[in-house]
Amino acid sequence: MSKSNFIIAEKSYIVRAGLVGIINGLRGSEVVREVMDLEQLVKILNKINPEFAIINIKLLADENCNIKSLFSKKIQTKFIAFVETADCKKQFPSFDEIICIDDDKPEISQKILKLLSANKKTVSETFEGPTEREKEIIRQIALGKTNKEIAEELFISTHTVMTHRKNITAKLAIKTVSGLTVYAILNHLITMEEAAG
Repeated sequence: MSKSNFIIAEKSYIVRAGLVGIINGLRGSEVVREVMDLEQLVKILNKINPEFAIINIKLLADENCNIKSLFSKKIQTKFIAFVETADCKKQFPSFDEIICIDDDKPEISQKILKLLSANKKTVSETFEGPTEREKEIIRQIALGKTNKEIAEELFISTHTVMTHRKNITAKLAIKTVSGLTVYAILNHLITMEEAAG
């Protein structure tokens, strides 16, 4: 299953390491690149077009600039502003989310999960929802279990697990582990703490 990928643009090694730890700790998400300045970010982002980029606003010459104007129009990346305490109350309209250095781990995780959720296709209310067995499969997937582990846990065959997964994908239009993890959290199949590992 594909993971939602992130780039982090931040000078501080300690801050980068903290953000990497939180993002990589959310199942189905990973940091694919870390950069220390805006020039590196522009080069990398135009090349690999990640789903998300977290940028320390101090790297921008003008904090109020339209961040999306710095990149190719083909870029579909969602931008997250990383700000210091004094900037927490400011508005950064060209960014999709704001993370403050004072935010704790659950707050940061919640903001990232909210973005992941918004990035996935929404499911029409007219669609048939998952069955109780499918909900249990979703829960196990969100907890990071393999098909074999799910089969052993639920006393069914691996083939049956794979069939359930196909049905879940067809019903929810969610193909990634991160998408199913967000679905599981929003539908109270697992807790934030379980998702964070």
